[in-house]
Amino acid sequence: MMTAVELQPRALEWRAPGLLHPLALAAIAALALNDHVLKPSWPGLVTGKLSDVAGLVYFPLLLQALLEAPRWLPRRRYRPSDVVLLGCVAATGLGFALVNLWPPATELYERGLGLLRWLVLERGWSWGAPPSRVVLTPDPTDLSALPALAVAWRIGRRGARAR
Repeated sequence: MMTAVELQPRALEWRAPGLLHPLALAAIAALALNDHVLKPSWPGLVTGKLSDVAGLVYFPLLLQALLEAPRWLPRRRYRPSDVVLLGCVAATGLGFALVNLWPPATELYERGLGLLRWLVLERGWSWGAPPSRVVLTPDPTDLSALPALAVAWRIGRRGARAR
């Protein structure tokens, strides 16, 4: 017979295990450190690719957690879906490739991220200013970071199996 303690849902780890995996947390820390400290100080090939790799490791796991939130927000047991994870990994890879290879996708990314940044960070400070555009330099060599998606897949699958 289950006790009341066993029936209590676990923390976020139970509901979105990939987000709290040490490699995923290291990827988001590397992304923040790289974009705010390393790139401005030492721009170059390594700092450019580091952001790509870190983002490709973390973003599919974040996307999966957001898409599956309606399933884990209610207080009930939940197991992450491999199908959703695969879709998130594929969508991330496709989006990343399109942004780096197709100018309309690059422009959509620049405008969309600029609007998101404005809504989240700048709107409260400058009500009258329109959203600014984020500048992205498309680079087909960035596609060399796509194997990092395999790390996201492994992290996501490991979290699903552990539960």
